Amino acid sequence: KRMSEEEKNNFETNGNGYHIPSEPIVPKLPKSIATAINGVMKDIRMLKKDDENKFQNYNYASIDKFLSAVNPLCAKHGLIITMDEESCKVSRDGAKNPWVHIVYKFILSHASGDTWAYTPRRNMFVSMTGGQSMGSSMSYTLKQFMRSLFQISTGEKDDLDGHNQNFDVQKKTTGKTDHKTERRTA
Repeated sequence: KRMSEEEKNNFETNGNGYHIPSEPIVPKLPKSIATAINGVMKDIRMLKKDDENKFQNYNYASIDKFLSAVNPLCAKHGLIITMDEESCKVSRDGAKNPWVHIVYKFILSHASGDTWAYTPRRNMFVSMTGGQSMGSSMSYTLKQFMRSLFQISTGEKDDLDGHNQNFDVQKKTTGKTDHKTERRTA
């Protein structure tokens, strides 16, 4: 039996109109880079959230803290992380406020000269308020990439277990949902 056009469209778009990307073929990770990542993972320690955002009342681990912890370990194990801006687009929201959407790619290399042919990418959306928006976007994206690459613990409780799972139920006293994690912004 042949697929009807509707069935084919549902198969290619998950039935909701969203395109299902084809599975990318990820090139093999060179052993030198895999060994270096593993070495950093073994040596890294939890980074405490000692810095405070007084405007939005939450603690965080700064990019400097991440770099101070990660850079010596990467050097020890011969791992080089290069971050490059792949694209940048400014758009406006409903209130006409400018937002910037930046796509960064990461290149993982080893001191031996090996480079992984795969380039992981990360997206970032930030409110465009000047040059600082670009710097904070880059810092936050690099920090989150390193955190995920090396599985760095910061003691955060930002997974869904800390969020209200009854999205249609609101507190009767305040009208706000029960949200127990700290708010983070770019």
